[in-house]
Amino acid sequence: MPTIHIVLSEKVDMLSDDQIETVREIVAQGLDSTSRRLDGTHISVRLQKSRRDCMLGDMEIEVFAQFYLRRFISRDKRCHRISAEVQSRLGVGCATWINLAFVGYCRVDKHGAVFFSD
Repeated sequence: MPTIHIVLSEKVDMLSDDQIETVREIVAQGLDSTSRRLDGTHISVRLQKSRRDCMLGDMEIEVFAQFYLRRFISRDKRCHRISAEVQSRLGVGCATWINLAFVGYCRVDKHGAVFFSD
């Protein structure tokens, strides 16, 4: 499950629930591949505010995702697609980074069901 850290400058209002869902969908589409089908429900979001003079855009998105060769080869194009789509749909300048790593994952829900990474 990719995690995104969205940093907003003081020039951008806090995102609405609909805008957050839009960003989740954009990132999911940007990371999606034939071997890894993703939608917005697969993206975990962290929001924070910062000062514009400490940032490269009014909105910055840091994506932390599992390493896959196709993502690695096309990471800059994927960043571009995500930033351009955010700018187009939300009307805010956006800088995007994709950090790829080897990750492990486990989640235990309130009923005790256990889910692991593939």
